[in-house]
Amino acid sequence: MPEADHGPGVRVPPPVMVAVALALAWGMQKLLPVQLGPPAVALGGMVIFLAMGWVGWALLVLVRAGNDPRPDKPDSAFVAAGPYRFGRNPIYFGFLLFLAGVALSWGTLWAWLAVGATFLALDWLVVRKEEAYLRTRFPESYPAYAARTRRWL
Repeated sequence: MPEADHGPGVRVPPPVMVAVALALAWGMQKLLPVQLGPPAVALGGMVIFLAMGWVGWALLVLVRAGNDPRPDKPDSAFVAAGPYRFGRNPIYFGFLLFLAGVALSWGTLWAWLAVGATFLALDWLVVRKEEAYLRTRFPESYPAYAARTRRWL
């Protein structure tokens, strides 16, 4: 009997990582303020809006293919369409873009450090596990896709 597919084994949901990073950046700014420049609220708002649209598009493509977007669930279909043509992790790229929009809006060191820390957390704790899982789950299609498509945009 084949072993049950339990997905890539991601323990902390990426939206939680984003929320924790934002909360820590906000808290650190309250404790030890470091303003890098004036808040660019309008530009930050546009970046946030773009990020939300990008994530929405990636989620729509993923769900329409029959996959559960939660990274702790197994995938039923391989997806290389829509925003997945441009990068292997468009949802996580959108999360980082969202954080960059917040950082622009706040203009603080801590917000920009949250972008970098979230990138590292996503790359090491999520993306690498997902890639190993996808190579095993879709051995006929994922390796070629990974060879021709960048991990990040």
